[in-house]
Amino acid sequence: MTPPRRLVVIGVGHRDRSDDGIGPAVVDALGQQFDEVIPIVREGDLAVLPMLWELDDDVVIVDVVVSSGAVGQLREIDPDHLVTGDGMSTHGLNVADGIQLARRLDCLPATLRVFGIGGQNFGYGTISRELCERLDPLTEELAALIGLSVAG
Repeated sequence: MTPPRRLVVIGVGHRDRSDDGIGPAVVDALGQQFDEVIPIVREGDLAVLPMLWELDDDVVIVDVVVSSGAVGQLREIDPDHLVTGDGMSTHGLNVADGIQLARRLDCLPATLRVFGIGGQNFGYGTISRELCERLDPLTEELAALIGLSVAG
């Protein structure tokens, strides 16, 4: 019998850059609620992205996206449609470039899903009140979307 694949959930973002910290916050919450989740938070350059998983893992990446009005909205983004090299990331090499690097190195995981959470404030400080209030619902929504169920 084949062992189940690992579920690696990567929260991307800087905790001290306001809304940019929502990805790590959601991943921390998932890791606390679900034993099957391997939570990883990455606050820096994403050139290391391909080293954060095994080839047979199921990987979910969670990051904030610039929003013009849908603050706190969670949406799945096709990894093939991410824009690379725009120079607008607070991470150095951004998520799209990290995924492209994994492709070039032929080390994409078994499955890869990317989720963006709408945010607007990226200055120094804590996560905006609006996103803080959405933390629990965002965590529940993401859990459902990636096939995790709350016991009880």
